[in-house]
Amino acid sequence: MRSCRATLLILALTIAQETFPMEDRDIPVEAPGDALMATADEIAAFHAWALSAFLGEAPSEAGPRLALTVRRQDHNVLRFCESCMETPIRIGQREFARGLGTHANSEIAVALPAGARRFRAWVGIDHNYDTQGLRGSVQFSAEVDGERAFLTDVLTGGMAPVEVSADLPEGARELVLKVDTTPDGPAYDQADWAEAQLVMADGSARYLDENQPDPLLAAGVPFSFRYGDRPSGELLAAWRRTSEFEDQPGHVERRIRWTDEATGLQVTAVLRLFRRYPAADWVLYFENAGAADTPILEQVQALDVELRTGNSKRAAVVRGLTGDVCGEQSFVPFDRPLEVGKDFQLAPGGGRPSNGAFPFFNVQYRDAGLLVGLGWSGQWAVSLNRAGAGPTRLQAGMELTHLALHPGERIRSPRVLLMGWRGDLDVAHNRLRRLLLFQYAPHVDGRPARLPVVSQCFDRYSWTRAEWATEAGQIAAARFAKEAGFDAHWLDAAWFEGGFPNGVGNWYPRPKEFPNGLKPVGDACHRLGLKFVLWFEPERVAAGSQLAREHPEFVFGGERGGLFRLDDPAARRWLTDLLSARIAEYGIDIYRNDFNIDPLGFWRANDPPDRQGMTEIRYVEGHYAMWDELRAAHPGLLIDNCASGGRRIDLETISRSLPLWRSDTSCSPGHPDWNQAQTLGLCRYIPLHTACGWTPEPYDFRSSATGGAIAQWDYLSPDFPLPLAKATLAEAKANQKYWYGDFYPLTPCTVDAGDWAAYQFHRADLDEGLVLAFRRTESPYVGVETRLRGLDEKRTYRLTFIDDARQQTEREMPGRELLAGWELRMPARGTSLIIRYRAR
Repeated sequence: MRSCRATLLILALTIAQETFPMEDRDIPVEAPGDALMATADEIAAFHAWALSAFLGEAPSEAGPRLALTVRRQDHNVLRFCESCMETPIRIGQREFARGLGTHANSEIAVALPAGARRFRAWVGIDHNYDTQGLRGSVQFSAEVDGERAFLTDVLTGGMAPVEVSADLPEGARELVLKVDTTPDGPAYDQADWAEAQLVMADGSARYLDENQPDPLLAAGVPFSFRYGDRPSGELLAAWRRTSEFEDQPGHVERRIRWTDEATGLQVTAVLRLFRRYPAADWVLYFENAGAADTPILEQVQALDVELRTGNSKRAAVVRGLTGDVCGEQSFVPFDRPLEVGKDFQLAPGGGRPSNGAFPFFNVQYRDAGLLVGLGWSGQWAVSLNRAGAGPTRLQAGMELTHLALHPGERIRSPRVLLMGWRGDLDVAHNRLRRLLLFQYAPHVDGRPARLPVVSQCFDRYSWTRAEWATEAGQIAAARFAKEAGFDAHWLDAAWFEGGFPNGVGNWYPRPKEFPNGLKPVGDACHRLGLKFVLWFEPERVAAGSQLAREHPEFVFGGERGGLFRLDDPAARRWLTDLLSARIAEYGIDIYRNDFNIDPLGFWRANDPPDRQGMTEIRYVEGHYAMWDELRAAHPGLLIDNCASGGRRIDLETISRSLPLWRSDTSCSPGHPDWNQAQTLGLCRYIPLHTACGWTPEPYDFRSSATGGAIAQWDYLSPDFPLPLAKATLAEAKANQKYWYGDFYPLTPCTVDAGDWAAYQFHRADLDEGLVLAFRRTESPYVGVETRLRGLDEKRTYRLTFIDDARQQTEREMPGRELLAGWELRMPARGTSLIIRYRAR
């Protein structure tokens, strides 16, 4: 590493730096008010889009901005101060700094302000790389309150700009600007209204492009459905609409309801606008308030919007993650261009929302983008289709809905979260992380939940050490957890009659191994100052289990076993009461809810032809209701959301639970590179999750490091290195607080053993942070060039470097140097490096 004018302060090579474990007060209460947050104008613009979209109101004149409405544009999208090809406005050989860039056929309506006396502009075919000053032919015209004001001759590519004008009589309300094709068709008809302006009564000019927003999202109702075989776009405008307003901490809530008087169907959108973010989320509710069954409601798209990706020759990109596949590709990012004329589709497998696909993604065009999150713990589907004319249609919702609602029935849609952004991709993702951490994630005592540092040895010992899965063995395991420095003890699927997997549905302890139940284990944890984590899998029912025998009516599959019927209110009530009683009796602090079954086949097999999707909806609603009731009945209870690993992660589940076991890749040792890749992928979207390390060796455990820690260590071995274990946990606890900050990937995300992996967590409120870096086992590179993010270039930072031997060096480096780029070095392969830094 070059000296770089840094002051090298070798304070200690073998003496551990004084560090302290995270305390609850170290978890931030709210997002810092720093430069990373969106500006007031950005927030206002996004909220204005949302309100306009849901309330159906045309934009009104706001200060110096004139109200424009695009009634038609057959190709590309309307641009301000540039052509529709996103190049500087140029007509013939003359360039213009201002104006409107459109494409025939087009129709733009201008709401005229009081005092407007004249319209003026220069018009012609735009001269750019596509038209080349040779192609295109159009006619321009204008109408004032429906009366034609002028019509130009046919203007062709390469012609000089033509000046046009129109008198605006006093009291005139609307000016309509039109560009029409000629008989040779619309090819290359890229047309400009350069320097388009209104001349006011006092002689001043108001330019049509002035202060106009350039959103990625087009105007229009942002959802769709078909009802009685008619599209909602034809129906909603004629239905009665009402709106209610409610002020909530952190957000404003609007309830917009459309009512079909003929059938009694009510469609209610519950819209939330987040005060500190350019973001909105919503859920749709469909209710039959009539006296008869409704016509068929189908193809419900909770999200259906047009993205203004105007120039089909410019790339638009969708970025996302693969979801969990229990392999090296789990949560690995992808970037895919949206090809014109082709559908890009995403959907999970089998009805678990992050099984092979991930319900969070980012669509980017130029320097603007849209972050999308879906809340549906079932079978969602996303489609993006980029038209040949340029714009992209984005749809998301349940994969299948085709149903009639009985009188009094009410159903809900997936939740949709949209956050707009412009500029830096990392800044955008960190705004999303902050939004999810402070407005969605489970909170305890007003702060985001503290992730546990927990010992869990099911995969290591349950098949080989019978004495471990007993009352005595578990109390001994809790004592080890306390001695090593854990703050929780985790008993997984090793406590119930019949064992895993054949005993699911027997939710009582094995009498021989746990003669006193599990209360002694929970009590022992609490006496030791530990939290108690206990595993259940309540939604899968094994054949011959107590549940299948005694309540076959609660099971899809009956006595043969299958999926528990959370769609049935009586079944859900029974299960919720059972789990609540077990939580209270055993002293469970973290209820672990596993889900090792694909539910989709059960749901769809239960649906009649005119009720397709209903079982899934009722099941998902029942799932949320059960978790909500458990949390309400047991304040402070945390829910661990597991589904064969991380296959049930979505916007709704992360609002109620924590994915403590983010992938079943943690069920076996030897995957440090996969763990690093999962962190690089997931942390861009989800702030709270944990993974498992199988040894206390620094490279292995740092690779699985998260805001908490899970260990499957061989503590029963006589050679177990307890001092190393204690040091490893002390390091993990000292690092915990940084995971509640911003995340920056410092290397690409790969699983290649020949690469490096490095990432940074920055607490902007503290101006300090953490870097984790890994030179993988086959990497030939001694160093990598990197640059930190989020620092103050005017401040000096003290950096502590901690290698695998926990030898430490300290340096002081100026923020501007750390931001500009510097070299990280590790001389040996298969080693890691921790860097803690803080501003002086």
